[in-house]
Amino acid sequence: MKSVLIQRRRDRFTHSLWSLLLHPLTILFVLTLSACTTIKKDNFKLTDHVVMVDGMGELVDPRANIGAPDSGQHLLFKSYPTLQDQEAYFKQLLSAVENKTPHPSDPKKRRTILLFIHGGMNTAKASVERVVTRSEEILKDGIYPIFINWDSSLTSSYLDHLTNLRQGRLAEDWCCGAWKELGGWRHTGSKMAGFAARVVTTPPYLALDVVRGIIRLPVDIYGIYSEMISTHWRRTRIQEAETPYAWPNMDCTTTYEDRKVGITPRADRLLCESVKHTPDSYPIVQGFDERSSLEVAKQASLAMVTFPVHLASGLIIDAAGTGSWSAMNRRTTAMFNRDDDLWARVPHQRSTGGIAVFMTELRQWLKEHGGKDEWEVVLVGHSMGTIVVNEIVRQFGEPLNSAHHHDHPLFDKIVYMAAACSLRDYLNTIPHYLEEYQDARMYHLLLQDNAEAAEQFLWSSLPGSLLVWIDGFFARPDSPLDLVAGRYQNLLRIMHLHDTPRVRPRVSIKGFNFGERTVETSPQGHGDFDTFPFWKEEFWRVTDKDPFSIRRLRSN
Repeated sequence: MKSVLIQRRRDRFTHSLWSLLLHPLTILFVLTLSACTTIKKDNFKLTDHVVMVDGMGELVDPRANIGAPDSGQHLLFKSYPTLQDQEAYFKQLLSAVENKTPHPSDPKKRRTILLFIHGGMNTAKASVERVVTRSEEILKDGIYPIFINWDSSLTSSYLDHLTNLRQGRLAEDWCCGAWKELGGWRHTGSKMAGFAARVVTTPPYLALDVVRGIIRLPVDIYGIYSEMISTHWRRTRIQEAETPYAWPNMDCTTTYEDRKVGITPRADRLLCESVKHTPDSYPIVQGFDERSSLEVAKQASLAMVTFPVHLASGLIIDAAGTGSWSAMNRRTTAMFNRDDDLWARVPHQRSTGGIAVFMTELRQWLKEHGGKDEWEVVLVGHSMGTIVVNEIVRQFGEPLNSAHHHDHPLFDKIVYMAAACSLRDYLNTIPHYLEEYQDARMYHLLLQDNAEAAEQFLWSSLPGSLLVWIDGFFARPDSPLDLVAGRYQNLLRIMHLHDTPRVRPRVSIKGFNFGERTVETSPQGHGDFDTFPFWKEEFWRVTDKDPFSIRRLRSN
């Protein structure tokens, strides 16, 4: 009898143990199945509008990741199949560009191609949905869209950091790259050793993330809340000014110290130059904080009431977000130069990163189809997509005939939306491009500064937009030039560093309004830009009459 009871207890313990293990797996399995979505539209060909790469920079087939390729079935957390015939894929896509791009009614104008690169924390499925949702709208406006989709999922990025990447390299390269180069059984051995390295180092990596998050938590909390307080103080100063500031009817004769209208004294001067149409001034519009006192009180109260939750969410955001940011940054380079390119024995190895291959094909196709006399190319990046934009400009932005520098550059217009690239990366890329090629223009689109500080994802996360988090703890900036370029207060402080008459009039800076009454005409949060017609020049442009005339898109 005693032995039977012991056996029953063992069985019960075993059953409980398996339940403990299987229960979360079952939930995950059910959630994964429920995340399976059909993304298809009648008479719409997804492959005519998207170039997609995985986390290793390899081209993948975007049509489906489960079932038949043409099923349109997309399952969250599942990788996409490798693109089998790159040449045929690009031939079909570029043929669609030729046949479907509308001809402008004005014969003096060129046909337009838009390259759009999304930001971080986008799942592959969400990026495909954007292509299907927006492509036909953009085509109706006479522009042919090509979406450059890359794997920037928060989940896959953190798992990559935790289990697969060591000091910027794959585990097998990190532990025994010399073996891998020798080939044969040594290559297999390096793979096995890499797997062992991942198993051994993953627990310490996780522990270090948690410990670092705990240690840095007081600094993170202080940084986030000081940001909220300082922006509210700036708002109070503006509201208490003798004459309420308004664009463009600013009285620029008033002493700057007495009447603060911008975020910094330099911002004040640049705004006044722009309003007065001073020769060679920057075109600038600074949005307003249009919140009512009730809105401000509600947001401040929510931040204070949920403060205990912020302690927990701050720990998670720092612990997981820092590693994810690092992995995503690596992916912005892998799409141009894959690891195998860097470890190749061939001295003149060509880049095999998916976006490098596509851009090479696009340049060649443009040469053969009328070049820049026939085509205008616009490059738009959102958030971390601007890091990709900078790399594309550096590697592929020169004229199609590189022997003739007087020709048009490849990119006529470059647009940053809430840029997550650093000020340093921006300064090392765009001003030089504008100085070299006088036909190119640059547009900065930014949230109102108070919107950056007040944004809160749901109610449980730390206040602040993704850019505030990047500046605060993800990127670990070593100097002010390592802060992000997509925040108004950061950008205005470095404009003098490319302050030449040739460049100034071609750099447009547009900060949007903030508050419930401006929701229809201004993005309110970091992820809000693609809910507006981001492909229209009217959305980017600074105008004298109504810079916020473009309205939010309606949901389909």
